[in-house]
Amino acid sequence: MKLEIFPSASGDCLLITSADGRTLLADAGLPTAYDDFIAAPLAKMRDKGTAIDVAYVSHIDRDHIGGILRMLDHEMKWRVYEHMTCKGRQFKKPDVPRPPQISQIWHNAFLETIAETEAIQLGSALATSAGALAALNAAALGDPRQAALAAEVEMLALSVGDAIEVNWRIGADQLDIPLNPDFGGNFMVARPAGPIHLGSLTVTVLGPTAKQLKELRKEWIIWLRKSNDYVKKLRKQHDRDVDDLRSGMAPLDIARRTRELVLTIEKDVTPPNLASLVLLVEENGSRALLTGDAGDASLLEYFDNAGLMDPEGRLEIDVLKVPHHGAHNSYSSEFAERVRARHYVFCGDGEHHNPEPEVVAGYLAAIENSPLAAGGETTFWFNWSRTRATKHHDLWEEVEGMFKSGKAPPGVKRRSIRKNQKRLVLALA
Repeated sequence: MKLEIFPSASGDCLLITSADGRTLLADAGLPTAYDDFIAAPLAKMRDKGTAIDVAYVSHIDRDHIGGILRMLDHEMKWRVYEHMTCKGRQFKKPDVPRPPQISQIWHNAFLETIAETEAIQLGSALATSAGALAALNAAALGDPRQAALAAEVEMLALSVGDAIEVNWRIGADQLDIPLNPDFGGNFMVARPAGPIHLGSLTVTVLGPTAKQLKELRKEWIIWLRKSNDYVKKLRKQHDRDVDDLRSGMAPLDIARRTRELVLTIEKDVTPPNLASLVLLVEENGSRALLTGDAGDASLLEYFDNAGLMDPEGRLEIDVLKVPHHGAHNSYSSEFAERVRARHYVFCGDGEHHNPEPEVVAGYLAAIENSPLAAGGETTFWFNWSRTRATKHHDLWEEVEGMFKSGKAPPGVKRRSIRKNQKRLVLALA
């Protein structure tokens, strides 16, 4: 198993490749990060004839799903170009890298009507509001106290649009990419039916659970009832996109259009309580946990439910994608000591103070308190670095200072992506 860790700004992006060449793309960062760091390397996969067997969206936060939507938009532009040139018509070649073929998408997708939502288990609530609009306006006027809130509000509002747009992009009338085929197109949840086989990889869905999704589904229905006009506007955009595809016109930029809608809607804003799709990926005895932004308590519950803990209540794995970019609200000392890894992967560029230096220090302390049963080295992987950063220098100075000689526990190493490096590669035996 090989993991490629891409720089993805404040988001996640990992590519897992099995020994027999099967691939799983885990998120794709923000749209801008996809453009800057991810699109070109993925295009080389297409040049080599390598497909993305699974594009996995951990959850709808824009720093996870936004790049996936951008990738689908790029593919749609190329499909239109191919369609028109095959008909012998002159058509401008897209100026974006073409992604690899995508065989299927794993995505616990938001739907647009209450009837559809009530038919399956959906999740989370998010709306835009007068309060959000006020925050955005305050930021525009230069109020530094509101700027961070405004950025968060806009990202959350865009996330709902992104989730709905992904559903439409992969639909039969556009890109026709299968959604959650091993679950019959329904929500992917923890189940006793056993793992999914992807070549020599086995993938077990550890979370969310049906119980959690039932509660989240209620919140999403509330959001739909409040946001009928918003969804109608997005639906009109989708209908135009289908017409564009049929007529050979390239689609407009989704992110720009959705942002225009965000600024016109006045409703209460609540942060989403997202149920991340948590996966255990295994091959030849090696195990990697993909956690999205799940909380530490939920993750421990998932691991207990799956029977992964040893008699002492511990889990030792090869790779832990550290939850929520190393944020404190997905961390506890209990989690760090009970879940031990040979490789910790942190995704985050310092935005929103992630990775939190206190969290990194907590994992280092856990290594001293709870050594791996088999011994051996532990490596911390960061998809950003002080030399790459253009801001948050103090944070990176503090984080990287923890690994200076004599400060980190014995046997601990750090790997950070350098300024002009395209990715980090973690190869498991």
